[in-house]
Amino acid sequence: MHVAPRQAPTGEVSAAIEFIAAGGERPFAYGYEPAPADPAPTARFEPRAVQIRDLRHGGALSLEANGAALLDRPTACRHFDDPAQVRARYYPECAAILRQALGATRVLVYDHNVRRGPRLGAEAQRTDGGRPVHHAHTDYTPRSARRRAQQLALAEASKLLRHRFVQVNLWRPLRAPLREAPLAICDGASVAPADLRTVELLYRDRIGEIFYLAHSRRHRWYFASDMTTDEVWVIKNVDVDPAGRGRVAPHGAFDLGRRGADVPPRESIEVRAFAFFGPAAEG
Repeated sequence: MHVAPRQAPTGEVSAAIEFIAAGGERPFAYGYEPAPADPAPTARFEPRAVQIRDLRHGGALSLEANGAALLDRPTACRHFDDPAQVRARYYPECAAILRQALGATRVLVYDHNVRRGPRLGAEAQRTDGGRPVHHAHTDYTPRSARRRAQQLALAEASKLLRHRFVQVNLWRPLRAPLREAPLAICDGASVAPADLRTVELLYRDRIGEIFYLAHSRRHRWYFASDMTTDEVWVIKNVDVDPAGRGRVAPHGAFDLGRRGADVPPRESIEVRAFAFFGPAAEG
């Protein structure tokens, strides 16, 4: 089903988001381009038209209440095609942003993806590249996030994971204004636990686990039009704090319906990190 985007004078857009379809078996998907002989993925998706509100017309999201926030944070990094430079220069910037935004005592930034729209192409074999993801999703479940944190923190994991931790992404456009495949954020306060469907994500060397989002009329969706390269989304995928309303913010790219010379090709970078809290994270 094709849903043509429509924008109201208030900035609210009616556009398609892809949701996980109902099914009886536990679904799986691939985290890479499968070979023709590989089994077909069982995770199926269906586009549904939703109203996506433009934050430029008023309103704001917060990490505590909604699971995501839009921040103005310029970067000094200029060579995002060089993974070594991204790790050496951009990761420390992101860690500082996330420590301040979350109030964490320690932040561990551990990987990243550079995503490009179809007009720029993408190399399927690169671990730091890919296409915009149009399925509404989170990058982890609580179980897979804890497992990943244990792998990364190693000897410190038993101490760090006794306290609250958050798995979080920092997402930035690399070309501006962002008009091709912008990011839509689902307000975490509008997401019920039953809306999140666990899906196995198969990689060549491991099996991950993520949430895909099932459609609900309760959901509230937001985006920020014409994002600049100085702006970032901070997005929670997992927050183990049981009291938090904004424990998770599903997200996905959508078609804004913009075409022409004034629409730069989509290019963005997202980094993944763990934020740790409590006395065990100090130092």
